[in-house]
Amino acid sequence: MSATVPMISKAMLDSIREDFPALKKKRNGLPPIYLDNACTTLVPKQVIDAINEYYTTYPACGEGRSRYWFAEDVTCRIEGDSGKGIKGSRQIIREFINARSEKEIIFTSNTTHAINIVALGFRFKPGDVVLLTDKEHNSNLVPWLRLQGKGLIKLDHVDSTQDDIFDLENLKYKLANRKVRLVSMAYSSNLTGYTIPAKDIIKIAHDYGIKVLLDGAQTVPHKTVDVQDLDVDFLAFSIHKMCGPKGVGILYGKREFLGQKLHESDETPDVIEPTILGGGTVTETTYDSYSLLNPPERFEAGIQDYPGQIAAGSAIEYLQRIGMNRINSQENQLNHFLTEQLLNRYGETGWFKILGPHDSSQRGGILTFEIKRPNALGIAEELSKKSNVMIRDGAFCVHSFLNKKFGQGWMRPGLPQEHRMLYRVSLYFYNTMDECQIFLETLNEIFEERSYV
Repeated sequence: MSATVPMISKAMLDSIREDFPALKKKRNGLPPIYLDNACTTLVPKQVIDAINEYYTTYPACGEGRSRYWFAEDVTCRIEGDSGKGIKGSRQIIREFINARSEKEIIFTSNTTHAINIVALGFRFKPGDVVLLTDKEHNSNLVPWLRLQGKGLIKLDHVDSTQDDIFDLENLKYKLANRKVRLVSMAYSSNLTGYTIPAKDIIKIAHDYGIKVLLDGAQTVPHKTVDVQDLDVDFLAFSIHKMCGPKGVGILYGKREFLGQKLHESDETPDVIEPTILGGGTVTETTYDSYSLLNPPERFEAGIQDYPGQIAAGSAIEYLQRIGMNRINSQENQLNHFLTEQLLNRYGETGWFKILGPHDSSQRGGILTFEIKRPNALGIAEELSKKSNVMIRDGAFCVHSFLNKKFGQGWMRPGLPQEHRMLYRVSLYFYNTMDECQIFLETLNEIFEERSYV
């Protein structure tokens, strides 16, 4: 590990863990060992306090809907007030990803919602192609499949190399030989943790005049993401994967693609249209017409999740106090340890296999492994029962790739010798080496009981 990368010391880690009430719970006298962070992360008391403050102190509508004291407090905490020295959540998020303007930050309910805004609002022409990776989460696949089914677009994907990394040459071939209008890709895979070379991909796509949307759900919580440096056109991510509340996501879009005219019909073809309209999105209506507000308001229809949006800023400030470099370093250190231990114990013997690149540093905080043995199911439940270890099993919403790899129906095999299951350990900065050791010991106990080893 490079000496220039700041580490989370034991004292700092102990202090961090004190911030998470869920880590203080016990079952059967044992604490939880939470290793399902790619699904959702735990929430520190600082974020919980921000949510509680809204409901106990100013539980009202904000964003200019009302003109009284409570409403002003809500708006102030979302949009900021320089006169009061308060930085709003939208400003905090803008700075966190280095967007040019708060007007480029749209609050959504999650990453899925954000991707759908682009998918449904992008004005495609017949024959347009949307290009994906071969390991997309369903949230960045199903919206496009629906559009393809309606004949509005064609869908294509870039296959990974044999080493399970992104194939830039294949990307160039696809862009040069197809009518690609949009590249929409997972920045980091929720299956393997691999992070694509996004800056290179964006540069190549832009050379062909093609827009790029990144699904940043598994990237933004774990490492520094600079949208201006990337030059990405759209970025979607979820706050609940970065110590924030459920039900809040972000769509970043370059201002020039979010619109500025009163009517959608007056916008250029590259501007995405709002997908949900109603209260909070318009300046005026008649029985025959409506006029849109500027971004981001035109995309934020109806009463918003004000406490969640306020707490989103608190969550990001919490991560910033720790430091994204420290967060990334802690995950890499733990993943390296787990990878080394698992391969030393079980190797790649045919029944045990780690998915993704061999180098753990290319998989961030995610370690997904395959068990191909009779009775390969139920290991996640046993880990929980024995040691309160919490990991994920299944297809992780990447059914398309896994069905291609293993064949459809692989999770419901007909014969015992065909049993296989995938298990995912996903780490975050509050996880410890001791927790990893307990996971390894409990996993080995289960393997011994099943006569795997």
